[in-house]
Amino acid sequence: MLSIVPAILALALAGCQTASISFPNAKIFAHDRKVEIVSGLLSKPDGNGPFPAVVLLHSCGGFTSHVTRDWPDYFAGIGYVTLSVDTFGTRGYQRCPNPYQGADGAFVKDAYGALDYLATQPFIDRNKIAVMGFSLGAGVINNALIPLRARARRELDFKAAIALYGRCNNIGPYPKGSIPLMEIGAENDTATAPHCEYVGKWHPEIEVHILEGAYHAFDSSEASGKIDDAGNRMEYSWEATKKARDLVRAFLAKHLGARAGS
Repeated sequence: MLSIVPAILALALAGCQTASISFPNAKIFAHDRKVEIVSGLLSKPDGNGPFPAVVLLHSCGGFTSHVTRDWPDYFAGIGYVTLSVDTFGTRGYQRCPNPYQGADGAFVKDAYGALDYLATQPFIDRNKIAVMGFSLGAGVINNALIPLRARARRELDFKAAIALYGRCNNIGPYPKGSIPLMEIGAENDTATAPHCEYVGKWHPEIEVHILEGAYHAFDSSEASGKIDDAGNRMEYSWEATKKARDLVRAFLAKHLGARAGS
């Protein structure tokens, strides 16, 4: 199925507020020829909108509950639609294969495809759409989505970007006029925290927060207690999750403005 007709989708969401959808990814690079159909999960608040929206890009762990349920439920509660993009599942992977060639390009094309899809929905404010990535998804925002400047060739673009526990050492050029960016790191995530602190000093226009006492994937109960492929200890923390949510809410309010509709 390509994508659900907006009127049908609205009826479906009116009953359950969450729907599995599919949409075409975007052609971003000059060599792009093939359009892929991407799977995702759309969640919305009660009401008709138009609502602001956030595109969620998963981590190396794939389409897990913090991306498919926890953050979407939180966002719906404060008046945002979310589209969780299943970049790996679309291509037959549950988690990061080793090696996974073309990950950044696939994520960027899927993210912009999600943006284009959301912009066609009658309950979305197309001028208030942000993107948020987790670990690998955060890295894609840092070193691909923003530096590639695909937005320079697009009429429609994200109005804000949020990277959770990404590797801040891979932030590419951040020229004047870039998408507003916030990095949220974890103090005990030794692979990311020092680089994020450095970015905060050298790029004051990027909002950087390091959560005290937190570990990598602090918002994922599924990952808690595990060691990721880079050797990071992952540990869930409600306190860190709540702090991150408060930071995200304030950042989106600043850059997207108060939501319209109800």
